[in-house]
Amino acid sequence: MQIEVRRLNRDMAEEYIRYFDHRAFADGNPEKGCYCVWHHWTDRHEHERSLMPENQRPSCKREYARKLIEDGTLNGFAAFDGDQMIGFCNADLKDHYFRLSRENNAASWTGADEKDRILSIVCYIVAPDWRRKGVAKALLDGACRYARENGYDHVEGYPPRGAFSERDCGGSLSMYVNAGFEIIDVPGGVIARKSLKAPKP
Repeated sequence: MQIEVRRLNRDMAEEYIRYFDHRAFADGNPEKGCYCVWHHWTDRHEHERSLMPENQRPSCKREYARKLIEDGTLNGFAAFDGDQMIGFCNADLKDHYFRLSRENNAASWTGADEKDRILSIVCYIVAPDWRRKGVAKALLDGACRYARENGYDHVEGYPPRGAFSERDCGGSLSMYVNAGFEIIDVPGGVIARKSLKAPKP
């Protein structure tokens, strides 16, 4: 297996949907149907979904994900083995996630300067058959490389504080530690942050 990491783009929308429909949650994970839109899913969206006929609700997030990809709002990195998607990490400028805004989550900005550009990795979804084969690490490496090449000041992840389960979408704490990330304790969890700033003379 050779893992290739590509930045998500509009042309991947159909493969993305196939991945989430058939491979991402093939182990019966109850999160099936999330399509990794939670960080863009507001109370208004949930209310509108609740008003739909019950038989239309399961496809609501699928179509929303497709729209977000096609209009460039849902971003991140996809791992491929050949032409098949085997993993995805949702990553974007931190300011683009309303759940991580300074107003909604001030603690997550601890230690960051006001004007810092931060690439936030909010979720990893690796297909069950490809777990423990370096897919999440390849996605993290690809995200860091992209951030370095595009003028970001930091890369951030949000792993669980305790024991890691394969169903934890934040990635493992050890993966971040091994990649040289600083672990910052904040109320309710931890932030893994890697600075890409040039050291001050």
